[in-house]
Amino acid sequence: MENVLPSTIVVKGSAFSRWLDLFRVILTIGVVCNHAAMIEAGTDYPFYLAVMRVICGVTEFCFVQLFFVLSGYLFFLNIPEKPSVIYFATKLKKRVFSLLIPYLIANILFWICYWVAGKFAPSLISGFFGDKLRDPLFVFWTGPVNLSLWFIRELIICCLLSPIIWLLIHYTRFVGVLALGVLFAFHIGPAPVFFFTLGAWPAIRHFKSEAVESWTERHPVNIMPSSRAWCFFIYLYHYLLLIGIKKALVYLLHPASSIGFLACYVASVLLVLLSLTLIYRLLRHFLPKITSVLIGGK
Repeated sequence: MENVLPSTIVVKGSAFSRWLDLFRVILTIGVVCNHAAMIEAGTDYPFYLAVMRVICGVTEFCFVQLFFVLSGYLFFLNIPEKPSVIYFATKLKKRVFSLLIPYLIANILFWICYWVAGKFAPSLISGFFGDKLRDPLFVFWTGPVNLSLWFIRELIICCLLSPIIWLLIHYTRFVGVLALGVLFAFHIGPAPVFFFTLGAWPAIRHFKSEAVESWTERHPVNIMPSSRAWCFFIYLYHYLLLIGIKKALVYLLHPASSIGFLACYVASVLLVLLSLTLIYRLLRHFLPKITSVLIGGK
């Protein structure tokens, strides 16, 4: 997403672009690692609990917020010195197809899967593993049914605020960003707006670092541009599958130690990534047009 896991606007194939793609993959895996945590299940195992808290702390604050920074940067990348109203209208119209529609589809599919699972395998989606969808209709009207998609909801709001963010940075330079940072430090205002604006600042100011560009040229990474679509697909559809897999692993393996719970944790992350990668490849091969809609045309 230039949206959630943005499609970069920089020249495809450039060293900097490929590093952004790698960064996006790392952040996506970090989000899955965060949602795979089973803190409530391991309260009797201090070592496991400590490891989970470290992982959750790092991924919750660093990884998620860096997604907002990356999204803000890519949203405003290559923006004109004085963008018109039409410019912003065009950008937002594109987000309807690349962000809003995939968001709505993912929520609808999640609700259907949740309803089916509740009828035939309720134990896989209930209990103490982070499931809070007791009343799916209530959650549908008050927020994303797919709880992990709160990020996209917040990003939609940031995109709608993009003209105001541009005005703030254009006329205050970094002072406006700093002011939002101070408010964030005192827990005033939404954090996503601050981090999105922080990422927007270098793009709006057309800041370029020759040192960064030179470093990326000297240290190229090989990663396929299709990784952007893969990341978005993983983000959209990992949550419910992850709940079922980690509960099934605990039920089947009966871990009774920190090592046992850590093994279940690692296995759940790997199984979700491998399963969704296989599903994505099959969909891409047999239903390319539908898959394109699901991931916003990436």
